[in-house]
Amino acid sequence: MHRFDGCHWRPRAVPQVPAAPRLLRPWLDEPGSLTRRLRNLAGSAFNVVVLDEHWARAWPDECYRLGSQAMRWHWVREVLLCSGRTPLVYARSVIPGSSLTGPLRRLRQLGRQPLGTLLFGRYRVVRGPIELARVDASSRLGMRVMPQSDLPCWARRSVFHIARRPLLVTEVFLQPLLEELSHEHDRR
Repeated sequence: MHRFDGCHWRPRAVPQVPAAPRLLRPWLDEPGSLTRRLRNLAGSAFNVVVLDEHWARAWPDECYRLGSQAMRWHWVREVLLCSGRTPLVYARSVIPGSSLTGPLRRLRQLGRQPLGTLLFGRYRVVRGPIELARVDASSRLGMRVMPQSDLPCWARRSVFHIARRPLLVTEVFLQPLLEELSHEHDRR
């Protein structure tokens, strides 16, 4: 368990207290492309809203997960994955500068293209273990997503390796996604 930013990140195999909502668990455990799953849910209304892309020093817990030095610069990308104007997932990608060489330099120029399309389409990707956390407003991550949702949210993160180059992807599942999953479940 790692706690640097106010979140209690735990391996997904470790029981969470409180437990994640039942309808959200398959999404938290998704081993493949979350982008593909969101496209299936939202259909043609799926879109990406870029909140920010910039060079920055990663948060201490992100450096720890990446095995990166805190004083190094990282490319940080924050987006909302939406259905129409409704944000469903907040995603934060942290990429060490050393990972952005060769063909991977294009990761800095994704624009409104989802990172998942590139990760699960073009390159051979190895995904590290998924960690889960409950995110509330007191955490650094919570301060980033709470403008989108006032209720605690669930998040997952994992390190991906492309050609042995790491990048960390954190995904926070927002309340509107849970509401949509509940409506979909009721319709069955």
